[in-house]
This record gives sequence, structure tokens and C-alpha cells, in this order.
Amino acid sequence: MSLKSKPLDQVRPLPAVTVLTQEAMVRINLNVPESVRHHWKMAALQQKLTLTELILKEMSKYSGEDGNPGQQEESLGLPAAQ
Repeated sequence: MSLKSKPLDQVRPLPAVTVLTQEAMVRINLNVPESVRHHWKMAALQQKLTLTELILKEMSKYSGEDGNPGQQEESLGLPAAQ
């Protein structure tokens, strides 16, 4: 018996590398004034992001995950760390 290759249209696609390397997501609850949430939501819509994506993007600047640890305080209007 010989092995035969499946036609490409019948082969299951491999998961994307980004899917394989993603961390599990967890929920965080944050109480903010309604007006703040509205401003965040409008900023997210202008950038064509979800509110979650906007918060993650901006917090990565603060936490230094974006590779620029010297600018994180400025992006949130916080005093610089000493």
C-alpha cells in the first residue's frame, strides 16, 4: 500500500503562529466615570480598535512592553519615576 497526499483543499490549515503563542486572557474590572469610558470608546473608534485593544496598547507603553521604558509615565500624564 502506498501513501498518497491529500489535495490541498482537503488539508486542514495550520493555526497561525500568533494564535499558538498567545497568553490566556483574563478579565479585569475597572471602575471609571462614565465620561472617561466615553472618551476612551471614542478614541478607540477613531483608531478603529476595540476598547480592549486601545487599553492594552496604551498600557503596554506604561509598563514598558513597547520597548520604550523612559516614556511610559508621560503617556498617562503621571509624574516621572525616580
